[in-house]
Amino acid sequence: MKRRRWLAMAALLAGAGCLDLSTDPDEIVAIEFNELPWPSIVAGDTLRDSTGAVATLGARLLDGDGDEVTGPVEFLSQDADVRVLADGRVVADDTASGTARLLASTAGLQSIVRQLEIVAAPDSADPDGTPTPLAWVAPDDPALNVSVPLGLRVLDTSGDTPAGVRGWIVTFDLQVDGQGSSRTDTTRAYLVNDAGRVSYADTTDASGRATRRLRLRVAPGFSPPDSAVILVRASYRGVSLTGAPVRWVLPIRPG
Repeated sequence: MKRRRWLAMAALLAGAGCLDLSTDPDEIVAIEFNELPWPSIVAGDTLRDSTGAVATLGARLLDGDGDEVTGPVEFLSQDADVRVLADGRVVADDTASGTARLLASTAGLQSIVRQLEIVAAPDSADPDGTPTPLAWVAPDDPALNVSVPLGLRVLDTSGDTPAGVRGWIVTFDLQVDGQGSSRTDTTRAYLVNDAGRVSYADTTDASGRATRRLRLRVAPGFSPPDSAVILVRASYRGVSLTGAPVRWVLPIRPG
């Protein structure tokens, strides 16, 4: 049973470049680099999490049975202007730019490389989109009962011309009939990404834009709201950017 379990784990992780198949099954055979706390780091600052607090990198070590074990882990940066300190904090030099490449290592094993965008400090947010009324149809049609994209643009305005900040997480909240909508409720109205999947967060693109759409599910007995409110939030170091949250009021009417 142990042998079969070990082989199954090997097959799962072999493509990740973090296995040593020559070791004894009781030894560390894999290192799994955790997802980064945030997809970007501000030049001259430390990597932070969604609350704005300083964050550290993490990794899991696995033995031949797929069980997590303890052991020394070293985090490395392949870029000189981004450093990983001994406690797992990541620091970017003032002049850093581009994309940093980070990895985790232990006992001759290396993890996959994770990329970290290096960006200017965001300080403001502008609305992005036009709240064109959503004209719904029956029976339900997912291609038609969805709004135009609405969101915001995360900006750095320290220079002569405002510049978009990429790799920044933006969150969305939905209110229908004056009530907050649960992010797990897809019975009537909810937010989706461009692929139509439920989503209440987005990462800004190269121009600093992040958007989501309202999806209205028209089912038997459907009671349509006359509008919906979408709140779009962006912050840095735990403080909302100037102009955020952006509040959209989307009119809803029969088509």
